[in-house]
Amino acid sequence: MAHLGERRGSGRSRSRSAAVSQTDDQELERRGSGDGLPGYIAPLPSELAVSVSTDQPHRKRKWQSGSQEDEHPSPSYRRAAKRSRREAYVKGPLLGRGGFGSVYAGTRRSDGLPVAIKYVSKRGTQRLRVEGQGRLPLEVALMTLVNSAPACPNVLKLLEWFDRPRRYTMILERPLPCQDLESFCEENGRLEESLAKKVLLQLITALKHCESRGVLHRDVKPENLLISTDSHDIKLLDFGCGDLLKDSAYKHFAGTLQYAPPEWFRHHRYHAGPATVWSVGVTLYNILCSCFPFRGALRVTSKSRLLFPRELSTECRQLIRWCLSAAASDRPSLDDIERHPWLH
Repeated sequence: MAHLGERRGSGRSRSRSAAVSQTDDQELERRGSGDGLPGYIAPLPSELAVSVSTDQPHRKRKWQSGSQEDEHPSPSYRRAAKRSRREAYVKGPLLGRGGFGSVYAGTRRSDGLPVAIKYVSKRGTQRLRVEGQGRLPLEVALMTLVNSAPACPNVLKLLEWFDRPRRYTMILERPLPCQDLESFCEENGRLEESLAKKVLLQLITALKHCESRGVLHRDVKPENLLISTDSHDIKLLDFGCGDLLKDSAYKHFAGTLQYAPPEWFRHHRYHAGPATVWSVGVTLYNILCSCFPFRGALRVTSKSRLLFPRELSTECRQLIRWCLSAAASDRPSLDDIERHPWLH
């Protein structure tokens, strides 16, 4: 087989797994949607209405236990505040650590339910006001939006969260047996097309669900997909790089650079749909070829060649090439991918 680009493991240590965050404007104070809410795609129902909080005094006080959100907690916060994390859950071994926090295995004391316990520092955390929930950390708010009924089975569930002066703790579902898709591929080699189809269909379902709730994930990659080692069911996780969905361009990047679209490197801006599809294309190539499609997205042009294993079907190659079109306007939508002949 010809050289297929960078190896999957190259430059992808767990410590920087993902979440790098860059901005071309040092004055940008908020992560992501600096233009506010008017650009929403798919208006949210009233019970999911959100607003962005940029009030500076609130940003300073949230480091203090006597902040306004502590004095007037939302109903969900009051429920969590009745007991501590230690009273409700037993913390187990470390599962992973990244730029935004650490994740541990855990067990719920009341019934032995396996959970994941994620600790995230409040430093620099943006908060959103969700109707009926109060002001929530961005990641908690986004997961609240995507988990509200009817939920999607392909998105990891947030069970509850605990607010502390310097950090917040998220209690997430932990399906067993499962592992992240990157580790699964490292142990088992590149996926067969039949399994890759199943993975892709579930990923598209998850992303369309997020889109319908006004949420942009922004860090789609194998490491952020849990796969059941029995059923091969998929769950999208880690909304730590996410943002509210909008029609206008994003001028801030949060995610993993190997999955960033070429327009970000060229123009320092990107739109949600084409950027998401690019990351889907890189993910699909990665799990089928065990490497990255290009040495650097900055150099991707309409004449850039993609190399594939000989056994990969023509329809599969065509779909990957389409997702990895150099021009954002040439890429398919999530609906286009879902309807592609390779998946049927």
